[in-house]
Amino acid sequence: MLLPSRPRGHLAWGVIVGVACPFLFLPAAAWADPQLRKLECVNVQAAVLESGTSLGITREVLREALLGGIHAKLPRLKVDPTCPNRIFFKVFVQNLSQGMIDGFYGHVAFEVRRKATFVDTSLPLDARAWDGESYVHGTRDKAKASVLDLLNNYLAQFAADYQAANP
Repeated sequence: MLLPSRPRGHLAWGVIVGVACPFLFLPAAAWADPQLRKLECVNVQAAVLESGTSLGITREVLREALLGGIHAKLPRLKVDPTCPNRIFFKVFVQNLSQGMIDGFYGHVAFEVRRKATFVDTSLPLDARAWDGESYVHGTRDKAKASVLDLLNNYLAQFAADYQAANP
């Protein structure tokens, strides 16, 4: 006697949907990065290395943009120069002038570092809690704006992750 059989793909699909669906409806805090939880303060640091003619990207410009962005997007996060947790924004840009090309290129990195304890030895260490980096390029007249736009994008991404971890 032959019994009617169900296509095997439907059973597998049912198992996948049954297992995966509950995770799709978890609150945002469940997806939060635990490395950002209870981050109460940061020390803000900026660095820039320009090669060639200045493009107007200075350490002071970067630091001011960082502080303004943190105050606007992360008002609960305290900025304190004595805090062991740090936000680094590092920029390297190089002028590029060859023939008809008059531009720049470089690398931008945004990093949040905080103190942690190595479980096996109980020794303190400096750990990366959140980061992002990009290559940047364009015409020289847009160099400063391009770098500041990237900084703003990183701050927005970090703020969303921070708020998810600290509702």
